[in-house]
Amino acid sequence: MRKRLIPLWGWWAVGGLCVAVPAALAGTDPLAGEAKAGHERPAIRVAPANWGSADPRDVQALLDAVAAEFHRHAAPPGAPLPAIRVMPRGGAPRVLYERGPGGEYVVHLSARNENWFQYAYQFAHELCHIYSHFDRKAHEGDEPASANQWFEEALCETAALFTLERLAARWGELPPTARWAGYAPVLAGYAAFLQGQAHRRLAPAQPLAGWYREHAAALRDNPYLRDKNEVVANALLPLFAENPASWRAIAYLNPDAASAAKDFADFLGDWYAACPDEQRETVRRTMALFGFAPPAAPQRLSRAPATTE
Repeated sequence: MRKRLIPLWGWWAVGGLCVAVPAALAGTDPLAGEAKAGHERPAIRVAPANWGSADPRDVQALLDAVAAEFHRHAAPPGAPLPAIRVMPRGGAPRVLYERGPGGEYVVHLSARNENWFQYAYQFAHELCHIYSHFDRKAHEGDEPASANQWFEEALCETAALFTLERLAARWGELPPTARWAGYAPVLAGYAAFLQGQAHRRLAPAQPLAGWYREHAAALRDNPYLRDKNEVVANALLPLFAENPASWRAIAYLNPDAASAAKDFADFLGDWYAACPDEQRETVRRTMALFGFAPPAAPQRLSRAPATTE
C-alpha cells in the first residue's frame, strides 16, 4: 500500500535521541527473547538484498520481533500463520496484491541502513494490512474498490504506533538480541514524535465525528491523504492501547468483497456483523467515534479469520 515516507533526520535530531542507540555488541548471542520462548509469529523471509549498511540477518531478527509482537495481539486463537517475503524497494512501503510463487505475501520496505525504528514502523503497518485482509475487495475495473481504504490506512497507522510503543515497553526489559539492549527509548521516542505532530491533532473540543463529516468526501476520493489518515490514527490509538486484545477484531474487517465499496457506515456495520460477540465492543466503540451506531439486528457474516488462502 502506498504511503508514509517520514523524514528520518528531522526526528533523529530531536531531543538528542540518537544518543540512545547502542553500539553493536559483537560476538554476543541472542538473548532468550521471543523467538526462543516459543511464541507464535508469521513466517518471515527477508531477501538477502540491498538493505544499505544493515546486515540482512539483523533485519530478519528485527522483523521477527515486530511480527511476534503484533501477532500476539491481533491473531485470533487458532488462526493460521501468514508467510511473508520482505524485500527492499524504493518508494513507499507496500504489501502487494499479487502473492509470491509459494502463496506468500510480498512486502516492500523502504527502510535502509540501521534505522531500526523505521523498519519496525513500516513493517507493523504492512502486517496490519495483511491481518485485516486487505486483498478481500471487489475490483472496479483493474483496481480494488477503495472507498474505505482510507480507514484501513488509518487503522494500520494506528497499528504502527501501537507496535512501536509495545516494543519499547518489551525491549526495555528484554530486547530480542543484545544488539538492541538500550534501544527501547528510541522506539518510544519515535512513537511520541509521530503522535505529537501538529497535523495529527484535532482542534480543541472537536470530536472525530465532526471532523469526519467535514472530510468524508476527500477521504473517499483519495485514501492516501496521509495527514488526514494520521488524525484518525491518533484518535483510534487510545482504544487499542487501553485493551490490546482489541486488535483481534481486525481479523473480521473486510468480511466480504462487497464491503469495500459500501458507504462507510455500512462498511463498519459489516465489520461489526462479522465479529464474534467478544470482538464487537471494539467495533462499536470505533463506530461511536465516527458518530455511528451498530446495526440493530446484525446478521452474522460468515467468514473464518484466515490469513493464508
